[in-house]
Amino acid sequence: MKKRMDCLRRYLGLLGLFARYSLMEQMEYRVNFAAGIAVECGYMLIKLMYAFLILQAGVSLNGLTSWEMLMCVGTYILITGLFMSMYPNFCLLSFSVRDGSLDMLLTKPVNTQFLVTLRKLDFGMPIPNVLCGVALIVYGWQGAGLAVTVTGIVGFVLLCMTGLFLTYCLFLIPELLSFWFVSNSGVHQLSEAVRDFDNVPMNVYPKWLQRLGIFVLPVFVITNFPTLYVARKLSVPMTIWAFAAAALVFALQRLVWKKALRRYTSANG
Repeated sequence: MKKRMDCLRRYLGLLGLFARYSLMEQMEYRVNFAAGIAVECGYMLIKLMYAFLILQAGVSLNGLTSWEMLMCVGTYILITGLFMSMYPNFCLLSFSVRDGSLDMLLTKPVNTQFLVTLRKLDFGMPIPNVLCGVALIVYGWQGAGLAVTVTGIVGFVLLCMTGLFLTYCLFLIPELLSFWFVSNSGVHQLSEAVRDFDNVPMNVYPKWLQRLGIFVLPVFVITNFPTLYVARKLSVPMTIWAFAAAALVFALQRLVWKKALRRYTSANG
């Protein structure tokens, strides 16, 4: 146990260093950093227009009130913002495989996946998304009249963290196809479309599609389950499934990652 705790502290320390150096690097080009935030704020205004259209309609949809739907949208924005902080590494993965720069990373005395996927963190895009997502969640929570309890807050945060972890694992898998194919742009665009599929509450979709998005490709678990838990509309088996789905997708992702590394032949072929 002590060894595992020491290992955890070590990796958290490394993550802190990655964050620090990434921020220092982005601060060297402050105009670009500010411009990126401004552009993201523009996108955020569009998302807010959509969110408040839901409120203006003031209708319930398959048992979900407009305030609860607003919470789902806020959760999507929050988790997307946090995921975007590490997403540049996903985009760089195919280039690292093609130009052989992955060779150097493989020699480091650190878990390779940790280093490859978290060594660069973006701070520009997450800032407006996280702030807006939290604001929508708080506003929707208050408007829905849901009780603010320690159990509710802890459960909501845990399910959001599980959703972020699930997002990381689920959308890393398509990027790993770059170890097999010269270009995986088509799969990359498809995974982007699947992720955007979750930007509306799952109650909008028919039952068969909801089941597909919960049990087969569990994207609906990511942003719908935290709100459903707080609203007491998430059953105990579904709550357990949220954590089980994250564990299963993680196991699948690790399997694909190990096979991908065995496939890699370095810059010299």
